Amino acid sequence: MKRIIFLLIGIFIVATACQDDFVETDDNLKSAKFGKTQTFQIKGWAEVIPDWDSGMFTCTPEEYEIAFCTRGWVTGHENILGTVVQEESTYEKVSCDVTMTSEGPVAHNVVSADVLRTNGNRTYVICHMYINVATGDIWGHNELVGGTGRFEGITGSTQILQASMVPETGGISWIEEGEITLVLK
Repeated sequence: MKRIIFLLIGIFIVATACQDDFVETDDNLKSAKFGKTQTFQIKGWAEVIPDWDSGMFTCTPEEYEIAFCTRGWVTGHENILGTVVQEESTYEKVSCDVTMTSEGPVAHNVVSADVLRTNGNRTYVICHMYINVATGDIWGHNELVGGTGRFEGITGSTQILQASMVPETGGISWIEEGEITLVLK
């Protein structure tokens, strides 16, 4: 009888130890890191609108004398993620490096964006944009690196397609498509 009791206690301990625990935050909410995920194809458009009062960010090496606006606003729309609230969505220049190519100088801009969606949730994006200063060609990609609410734990990337300058604002608009992974709650 003692063996059966010890066996049952042992099974109970093993069963309890094997249960999937979740990490609790200060608010005792389930961490998004351990939720189920689903991957989606994403398409949309975006535009950056410079804040010319914020100053200029000089690319390195400085002898090329290439500079871009330090910060500004973001607007756009992507399926799955929704419409961007322009007044509350901002970008800020992280770095800019110039490489001389046979077609002219190419500026590699890295920009960090904090994007508010109309559903009240945010996405955080790192944009890698290449601009050939001589030809005007623009290409690159965006990395989604996190978010809030429904977009907490989001990852993925989009390719920048059909990019062009917007003469009225001095900004850049583009069509994008790629893949994102959302944490299902």
